[in-house]
Amino acid sequence: MSRSQKNAALRLLWPDISHYTLLGYYKIMGPSAIVLDFDGSVRPPGGSSCCDLRTFEERIRYAAGFTGMLALENELKDIAAAHRIFFCGSGDFHHVSHSLIKLRPLKKVHVIVFDNHPDNMLFPFGIHCGSWVCRAAQLPNVASIAVFGIASQDIEGINLFQNRFGVLRSGKVKYFCLKTVSEVGSFLSGGGMVQTSSLAGSLKEYIASKDGAFYLSIDKDVLSADSIKTSWDQGTLKEKELLECIDLLSGRIAAADIYGDLSFYNYKSPAKKILRRIDGKDALIENLEQEQAHHHALNERLLALLVPYLTASVR
Repeated sequence: MSRSQKNAALRLLWPDISHYTLLGYYKIMGPSAIVLDFDGSVRPPGGSSCCDLRTFEERIRYAAGFTGMLALENELKDIAAAHRIFFCGSGDFHHVSHSLIKLRPLKKVHVIVFDNHPDNMLFPFGIHCGSWVCRAAQLPNVASIAVFGIASQDIEGINLFQNRFGVLRSGKVKYFCLKTVSEVGSFLSGGGMVQTSSLAGSLKEYIASKDGAFYLSIDKDVLSADSIKTSWDQGTLKEKELLECIDLLSGRIAAADIYGDLSFYNYKSPAKKILRRIDGKDALIENLEQEQAHHHALNERLLALLVPYLTASVR
């Protein structure tokens, strides 16, 4: 019996079972989750462990040079091998996905990203949270990458031309957008940018076309602001729709990471201050503690859903 079937069986036998109880059940069965604490924004969900990485915040947050990322990877090497679900804090750290995928003890995986942004933009100063997808596509253990839920301005107007079209034209990367894709965008991407009215339907077709396991990366800015509030401009997806999409990956998730939690930071680096300002100001959050509590509750729900959906093997 698969883990998803066991999960369903437990709910049939005990309809009122909470996801916290299920987490306890699965915790004794397999790999655990961990919080990579760069910014203090994530309270460990479901008894997850926590690794203090606050000393890396200034060096890694928003953008990093390759020497900085190598130093982080040296710190994460054993952690990445021992865990399969990673809570990484703010979306400013989404480029850490590149390192986590790079360090996974896996055969080739297909990477599925849920994000309001392509994260495949030009960036000449190393790697940052909006440019990591192209770098990840070059890793030897990555078969393909698909970004689902894009509804930002990164695929329109002058911003369109900041996308890295080579990996789109090659078929290694594909966008599934929740807004109109222009004819120019479709042409430049060689059909790698597509608009979809049913994200779940497109994901189902995409999954069916791929063999093997998936690495799942979630930035909660893919969700609408009435679902959860993040510090970046947000998409249109509802939480229920996101959870339904994850449900389609049952039994095929090799590992997963989650971003989008709320924290704010005053950079010491003048360059980072300027670059972050160019990218747009952080969204104004009136009650930070209350919103962080909402994120914690969502993280609990995500963890409860993800644990039984992991593949039986990390390889």
